[in-house]
Amino acid sequence: MPIELTINGKNIKAEQGMTILQAALKNDIYIPNMCYDRRLKPYGGCRLCVVELEGQKRLFAACSTPAEDGMIVHTETPKLAKARKTVLELLLVHHPLDCPICDKAGECSLQDLAFKYGPSQSRFVAERKHDPERVDAPIVERNPNRCILCGKCVRVCAEHQGVGAINLIGRGFKTKVSPAFEETLNCEFCGQCIDACPVGALGAKPYRFRSR
Repeated sequence: MPIELTINGKNIKAEQGMTILQAALKNDIYIPNMCYDRRLKPYGGCRLCVVELEGQKRLFAACSTPAEDGMIVHTETPKLAKARKTVLELLLVHHPLDCPICDKAGECSLQDLAFKYGPSQSRFVAERKHDPERVDAPIVERNPNRCILCGKCVRVCAEHQGVGAINLIGRGFKTKVSPAFEETLNCEFCGQCIDACPVGALGAKPYRFRSR
């Protein structure tokens, strides 16, 4: 059954059971996001898709909050810009500044959002990751230093492909995407994880520095 809600003053229609983000995208309304994938279950990991709901004090993740009839949503306010800026600072504090040599440069969601919301420098100081790059033959190249732990590669491998070859392992600062026990990647090499990665932490070895 269709429902009606308002996003940024625009009345839109959506299907019952849709999230706010799904309803917005269906009606060509952009909400920043990093961990959303239409093929996967809502995750709410990156917190960049936060929105304001009239009548509510806290912020809500649009990718995991169900759209409701009569709901009034705001996606671009000073409060939201400040929240997204803080999230980006936390993501970038460990991220290497190697955009010029990253194959994802120019097509990177993190890069785009940093240009829109991010500051010229972070308020936070922390140790950067220095894990070695790994090449898992025949096509997958992993650079764990670029990973923002959005979990898209893990989820697309498990939920969409039904393989589950990689997972999030470790805790805190040491968390990373890896096969179990950090063994050599053993999968179908379908490339779905590479396609899902928004930041260039996973790349296709045959195309590195060659073509897009």
